[in-house]
Amino acid sequence: MADQQLMVAKIVAIVVLLVVTLIFCFLPYLLDRFYKWTKRSKGNARELMVVLCLLNFGGGVLIATTFIHMLPEVVELVNALQQCRMLVPTPFGLPEVLLCTGFYLMYFIEETMHFVVRRRQLRKRPAVKVIVEVVEEGQKQEPQAELVVEQQEPEEPNWLRGLGIIVALSLHELFGGMAIGLEMSVDTVWFMCGAIAVHKLVLAFCIGMEIMMAHTRWLIAVIYLLVFSIVTPIGLGIGIAVSETSSANEPSTSSGILQSLACGTLIYVIFFEIVAKNHAGWRVFVSSLVGFILMFGLQIAIGEAKGKSHFVCP
Repeated sequence: MADQQLMVAKIVAIVVLLVVTLIFCFLPYLLDRFYKWTKRSKGNARELMVVLCLLNFGGGVLIATTFIHMLPEVVELVNALQQCRMLVPTPFGLPEVLLCTGFYLMYFIEETMHFVVRRRQLRKRPAVKVIVEVVEEGQKQEPQAELVVEQQEPEEPNWLRGLGIIVALSLHELFGGMAIGLEMSVDTVWFMCGAIAVHKLVLAFCIGMEIMMAHTRWLIAVIYLLVFSIVTPIGLGIGIAVSETSSANEPSTSSGILQSLACGTLIYVIFFEIVAKNHAGWRVFVSSLVGFILMFGLQIAIGEAKGKSHFVCP
């Protein structure tokens, strides 16, 4: 009977997390119908003060998520793997090295995408022949053919902005869902579900806002937001399956490495893509700070303060 109630609780958690996350992901698009944020040109949309404040509020949320929520988890997990000899002990901080690897991996991927797209756009750009007539002291000379190539810089593909965010956060939320699925009592399932829901819904709104203001194509935006919405339920399902065959307290090598890379990837996305540059003003600074304090407070409220390691070597 207890096992049946536990399974029902986990299935309800899957449905609730999926539906509520979808609502918050697409909420910015609903608000945009009233406030018309995206009706402005691409150059001005992100300069709108309300949008800047909301995006940097999301940046503050992501900073707190990365450095206070994800990073301590990564350090704890990788250290546990080294203590259990599941990863080779190193004379340097392995969690930090993996984090930097994720940072430069995202840097490399984005630069590669820019390089490929820029080359393709330059090849497709047509050459224009212009006939120039030179007049000198009233004497008309022969027309000269001149090849003029447009110097406009290739536009950055607008789907790049959302890609890094979705990849990094989806990976983390996948393991968050697994944490719920691995719980062994109904009470802890509901507690973990509430904790992850509060954490994820703020992120869902901010990600939806960022993708919308990047003028991402509707189909690509829907794919991104659907992926972000379903990864936690998928992780929960994986956790349910794993809980039947292994201990929830055993550290996972793949989890440690992937979460470390995801953390570094998210740091790159935060500071190169989201946080406002060029001294955007005090309101933007305060918005970012409020987002950080909100997420920090939520994590303290749900008991995510770092404590003693709970991992047990297999």
